[in-house]
Amino acid sequence: MGFYDMEFSYYLRPVYNYWDMVELAMHADELKLFGAFINDHLIGLFGPEKTKPFHDSFLTLAGISQHTKHIRLGHITLLNNLRNPAHMAKMISTLDNMSNGRFEVILGGGWMKQEYEGYDLMGKGRGLPSAGRRVSMAKESVHIFRGMLNNEHFDYEGRFWKLKDAINIPQPIQKNIRISVGARKPRMMRIAARYCDGVNIQGHLGTIRAALKIIEPALENNGKKLKDYFLTGFEHTLNYVKTDKEYDELAKKMAARGGFGTPRPTTPDYIKDNCFVGNAEALITKFRKAEDLGMKMMIVYLRPADGLVQAKENMSWFKDNVIDQM
Repeated sequence: MGFYDMEFSYYLRPVYNYWDMVELAMHADELKLFGAFINDHLIGLFGPEKTKPFHDSFLTLAGISQHTKHIRLGHITLLNNLRNPAHMAKMISTLDNMSNGRFEVILGGGWMKQEYEGYDLMGKGRGLPSAGRRVSMAKESVHIFRGMLNNEHFDYEGRFWKLKDAINIPQPIQKNIRISVGARKPRMMRIAARYCDGVNIQGHLGTIRAALKIIEPALENNGKKLKDYFLTGFEHTLNYVKTDKEYDELAKKMAARGGFGTPRPTTPDYIKDNCFVGNAEALITKFRKAEDLGMKMMIVYLRPADGLVQAKENMSWFKDNVIDQM
């Protein structure tokens, strides 16, 4: 890479078949990307995706770890209430050992009502907890992770969980393994700043700037500096085009329908200034701005992506025309 050295990872769920995900991850490994990530859901999120094959994320990454050598592996983001956090810490340790120290921890509070109700994640039909309760539970999980991933024996007493001599052997290969959380709201961002090593922000440049207005002061209040913090992002609406005419048409279309994190109503100029869409030159400019804001790593995938062949072609195009040109 050139003057800019922000890392890039690829999101694997443009494909759904397990062996296609393995091949896409192997391609990322060959291209020497930073990592390969999948989301931690039980079903697809929207529309037709809900009927697609949706493999368990930990088992999928465990398999992928045996077919890759260099890339880091992780989630966007771990669904906190899907598993007991002590058990999840054990799973993290196991996968870090299986991958020879390549696991990246990013925890999230969970949000999908259909999962909470359909799989009765809280038990006794309680359904989706309030946002405040989910954040509080994620905070406790961070403490449990920190304790179990750094100690073979760990006790903990909190509001939601009580551990008595929880044993975690073997420990992760990575010493003091990095722990990040995915955050969209101020309270989770402040928890991330105080207790975690990083935060993952989903969205465009405007979303990142808004989040930093909360994160930077919170880091300073806890004696930390942004330059030493693992600030990462996830951009799942990345569209690339080849001509200025196509760029204009795409910006108009996105402005008309709105999108994740964009104000409504919005304008084509706002899309062009903030969203990670456009030709190679525009994408390079925007990712440079993201790094200037303090971003250390971005998880991306390019649309449209219809199947494995196109997903691999998109990844190669992005590596050649964006990453290598930065």
